[in-house]
Amino acid sequence: MTGRRTGQLLLALGGMIAWAVQFTLIYGATSTLCGRGLADATLLGVGVVQFTILAATIAAFVPAAILLVVSLREERQRRDQPASATDSFLNQTSVLINGLSLVAILWNGVPAFILPACA
Repeated sequence: MTGRRTGQLLLALGGMIAWAVQFTLIYGATSTLCGRGLADATLLGVGVVQFTILAATIAAFVPAAILLVVSLREERQRRDQPASATDSFLNQTSVLINGLSLVAILWNGVPAFILPACA
């Protein structure tokens, strides 16, 4: 029973963990690159700051999307079977948190291509 609850909790928090890692990488890399005057450097034809943000966004988006799909699958299975109030709450919370984490990940990644680096 405890192992299942731990898994449900990790499923619920996984998207937020991916977002937190992305957030840390984006702002850490941006401040370091801008502080060292590397804002105009390019990597594969894209600015190094934008490339770093794109890579961090993709690296966070993929696991958060997978966790959302798993959460949705768990929620659909719970609808077909009777579940405790705690299971229902954790499943619905997982769907909500992972969905909002995807929005937050995109919210952090998209401005890198709208605004100039180190502005």
